[in-house]
Amino acid sequence: MQISSQSAQLKNNDTDREDGSSFLLSSEKLYQTLVANIPGAVYRCSCDFDDPQGFVKWTIGFMSEAIQEISGYPSSDFINDRVRSFASIIHPEDRSRVEDTVRKSIAAKLPYILEYRIVRADGRICWVYEKGQAVGGQVEERQGGLLSAVASVSPISSSQSEAIYLHGVILDITDRKQAQSDLRNTQEFLNAVLQNLPISVFIKDAVDQRFIYWNHASEELLGYSSDQVIGNNAADLFDPKQANYLQAQDLEVFATRKCVDTPEETIQLPHRGKRILHTKKVPLFDESGAPKYIVGIAQDITERQRLETELSRLALVVKKTQNGVVITDAEGCIEWVNEAFTQISGYSIAEIQGQKPGDVLQGVQTDPLTIAQMRSALATRQPFDQEIYNYTKDGKGYWVALSIAPIYQKNGELEGFIAVQTDITDRKQTEAELRERESYYRCIVETASEGVWMFDSGSKTTFANSRMAEMLGYTVDEILGRSLFEFIDGDSREIAESYVERRKQGIRERHDFKFIRSDGSHLWAIVSATPMFDSEGEFSGVLRMITDISDRKQAEAELRQTLQELEFEKFALDQSAIVSTTNQFGIISYVNDQFCEILKYDRAELIGKTHKIVNSGYHSPEFFQQLWSTITQGNVWRGEIKNQAKDGTFFWLDTTIVPFLNSRGEPHQYVAIRKDITDRKQAEETVRLSESQLRTKNQELAKALRDVQQTQSMMVQNEKMVSLGQLVAGVAHEINNPVSFIYGNVQHADDYFQDLLKTLQIYQQEYPKPNPRIQQEIDDIDLQFLLKDLPKLLGSMKMGAERIRQIVLSLKNFSRLDEAEQKHVDIHEGIDSTLLILQHRLKETAGHPKIVLLKEFGNLPRVQCYAGQLNQVFMNIIGNAIDALEEAMETGNWANNKLSPIPYCPSPTLRICTEVKYEEDASIQTENIVYNKSSENPTHIVIRIADNGPGIPAEVHQRLFDPFFTTKEPGKGTGLGLSISYQIVVDKHGGQLHCNSAPGQGTEFAIEIPIGNSQ
Repeated sequence: MQISSQSAQLKNNDTDREDGSSFLLSSEKLYQTLVANIPGAVYRCSCDFDDPQGFVKWTIGFMSEAIQEISGYPSSDFINDRVRSFASIIHPEDRSRVEDTVRKSIAAKLPYILEYRIVRADGRICWVYEKGQAVGGQVEERQGGLLSAVASVSPISSSQSEAIYLHGVILDITDRKQAQSDLRNTQEFLNAVLQNLPISVFIKDAVDQRFIYWNHASEELLGYSSDQVIGNNAADLFDPKQANYLQAQDLEVFATRKCVDTPEETIQLPHRGKRILHTKKVPLFDESGAPKYIVGIAQDITERQRLETELSRLALVVKKTQNGVVITDAEGCIEWVNEAFTQISGYSIAEIQGQKPGDVLQGVQTDPLTIAQMRSALATRQPFDQEIYNYTKDGKGYWVALSIAPIYQKNGELEGFIAVQTDITDRKQTEAELRERESYYRCIVETASEGVWMFDSGSKTTFANSRMAEMLGYTVDEILGRSLFEFIDGDSREIAESYVERRKQGIRERHDFKFIRSDGSHLWAIVSATPMFDSEGEFSGVLRMITDISDRKQAEAELRQTLQELEFEKFALDQSAIVSTTNQFGIISYVNDQFCEILKYDRAELIGKTHKIVNSGYHSPEFFQQLWSTITQGNVWRGEIKNQAKDGTFFWLDTTIVPFLNSRGEPHQYVAIRKDITDRKQAEETVRLSESQLRTKNQELAKALRDVQQTQSMMVQNEKMVSLGQLVAGVAHEINNPVSFIYGNVQHADDYFQDLLKTLQIYQQEYPKPNPRIQQEIDDIDLQFLLKDLPKLLGSMKMGAERIRQIVLSLKNFSRLDEAEQKHVDIHEGIDSTLLILQHRLKETAGHPKIVLLKEFGNLPRVQCYAGQLNQVFMNIIGNAIDALEEAMETGNWANNKLSPIPYCPSPTLRICTEVKYEEDASIQTENIVYNKSSENPTHIVIRIADNGPGIPAEVHQRLFDPFFTTKEPGKGTGLGLSISYQIVVDKHGGQLHCNSAPGQGTEFAIEIPIGNSQ
């Protein structure tokens, strides 16, 4: 039983062992499947020590095949360090860290997690992630299996003293590390960009709007360091009001889910006070669409706002000033003018823009010296002042005082000029009278131009014009930036501070005030103060208009001291002048006896009335508007007024109106002092009429002088031509005698030769064989050649004599210049004679080709005329035509003449045609005329002389027949040729001389002469 029992027990044990082996085999297959699909290498190594120093060898007992994909080495290389240990491929720089970490994890009995580098088989470096844990217990391995069957293996506990194995997994994380490196580089780049942007950039989280990013520009702009801001929200940094505003703005960003752009946002900063920012905030959302961040940018626009405000104020001053302002570019062309300039000149901006002021404003009475001085000053680019006489758009003259200064860009380059002009026409007209009455009216303060003074909210000067600087005795640069209180003495400081407080309350005032000049003297002024506010409604400064009343203040003091004396002076004034007094509304309260006597009214008829009762209607409403504008501002008005007496008589009165001011500096009474200048005005009118008559006489004398000079020059020219004619006639006469002798004997010589020739022929027939001596002579003289050439020689001599005879006849015909009586002549002979004299200019030379001559002569009757003078006309016009063609030859530009009937010719051409004009014929035209020959009563002959030269410009054509006008170079023409020709044709012969020409279309002169008693 016992054996059977033991046998049964063994049998059971074998059965259990077989069941366990089967289980292990199935588990190994499961393990292989799991290891093959893990995205990494699974390993088990021993915690063995190889040396006394305790260096961990970590011999690999198992390594999955995935290690080959990670390291490039097969797993078999590492099993029991067959080829290499795994520690050998760990990067040398990471080995000690890996060993240290694993040691500490074993000591702490905790898993270890590592990231380190290994050196692959191909030499590349890759990153791996390793996670493992030390284990202890008994191990039973199955030979030849991949699975180490651990009978009792578990992580070591705190009660165990040492680890036996390390189990772990290794993953390739090179791609992740590269992505992290790229992300880190990108983040560093973006952070560097954001940190160095010149505008504030900040980021808040979406939960409680706490700052998570704050760049350097934010630190500089807002005065908080990054350490102070990160982790805090607006409530931790700003006052409650500002923080609430910013938080509400953040909520708006989330609510609208869009960018919120705030062009102007005022903020109080700890280091820079109140600033104006331009901010933008945009929301960022996560994948689910929930708000995650707010990204904001902010830019300080405080200075830009200040500059825009200053420019706006300056523009207001320029627009409101009564002075004309002009701005030009560097070339002096107008770019902009203000409204006052358009009112003064009458030109709109569009009409004058792009033009130079001198081209449209200056005229005949503008002083050339003044213009030259201005151009010189502009060329030196220096500021200057000048007075000049200009003209309005409608031609009315006026005086202006100019102040011109250059405008430079920041780089020093000239940008243009600015000119400020003041209409001083009235001043020019009355300054002589003002000088005479200056001592008498020294108690009356003259009106001066206003000073413009602008301050910021801290009473620092931001702008002052030159008049303001002049009144204070400083330059503009010396005033800028200085406080108002630097120009006020201690006694007035408290008052000035109260005025400043009233400006901050928005109160606008006008009052008298005392300033201190640079030399310590006092400047009394009327100050018109206007507060200014920015777009947020915050007080930004004050605009003060300053009028110098120092003289008036002094005069008031003197007036108060001499009040008694003025009572006596009033009596004297009543005796010598026309005086009236009105209240501030112009109601007459007093007139003296002189007023009543001149204007024929009783005092009772005038008191309680206005001066409209004596209005003549001569002056415009604008005249009286300007008068009232002057005196209501406390200024003296001076001028001349035409009034009408009760009986209708007109009187001219030189008038001065003086306002009397109350304690507030406001006019409450006006005193008008007048002087009867009717006789003077009538005398001036007489002088003007006399000047006009004298000017007319001067013009007549000038014309007469020109006529005399012209006649004298024409007489001299005529004498020259007469002398030339006499010389030509003498030469022709002297040549004619020997030419007549030659011409008369040439025919006889020819007849004698013919007789000798016949005799010689008979001799040769009778004696065909002469003796040797005669034959030798015949051969020596070449008798046959002589017989052929001698007739040709005699013919040439006859032709030359005939040619000389024709030239002599032409010279005699042309020399009729001194004939005083009209004769019947052949016009064609005169033309031919002129052409013969000018023949040498028509021939081809080395300098130009031949001039083609076209003669188209009609059947003209003999005409009664001054033949010599007409020859002079032909000589002048044909000579000018040849001159024009020679000028065209220099360029080879022959015109296709459309004004004269010359057909197109590629060479220079001169055409002369003559024709008869009958009663029904039209006037001379520029085109060919088909004349009506039905009438048998010819009235005129027409000679047309045309060329295809360059033509005559219109501006020259208008002055063609003016005496002494010439376009030729000095020494080549007197300017009298065509003028004399015009007088010969028109005045001497009662004909007409026309010129038809245009540039590029040639020139034609048409001479029309009455036939008279023709033959």
